[in-house]
Amino acid sequence: MIRGVRIRAAKAVDLAAVLEVLDICSLKYKVAEASTHLYHLAMLGKQPIGCVCGEIHGETVVIRAVAVLPEYRDQRIATHLVGAVLMRARANGCKSAALFTNRHPSFFARYGFSLSSPEQLPEEIRIARDFHRRFSARTYCMCRRLD
Repeated sequence: MIRGVRIRAAKAVDLAAVLEVLDICSLKYKVAEASTHLYHLAMLGKQPIGCVCGEIHGETVVIRAVAVLPEYRDQRIATHLVGAVLMRARANGCKSAALFTNRHPSFFARYGFSLSSPEQLPEEIRIARDFHRRFSARTYCMCRRLD
């Protein structure tokens, strides 16, 4: 990882920075201020260079987005962001993690995620509107235990 990069939990005042990173990386995600949302930022000095967005649903955290600015990729920043959100989810009582991706399933496999059937997900995730919009034939459902 680049010297001087710091990974930290995002605060309410950081939500604009999260949106900016997601926008630059062409990722669509609706950021919300809620106790069930976990956001982390990768900061180089005062500049946000990456983020991860997670949502807690019962005992499952769903990783919705991982983004690193193009000029900072391939330097293990995403690795540290994913690790941070999984650690925070575990501290919040989550026992499993899930994600949907149509890119880079091998990246998430490095963290113990494996291809799964959407039927293995908790019911509150499967019935969510966002689940039906995001899950298509080209989307992989991946899950892992956190304990």
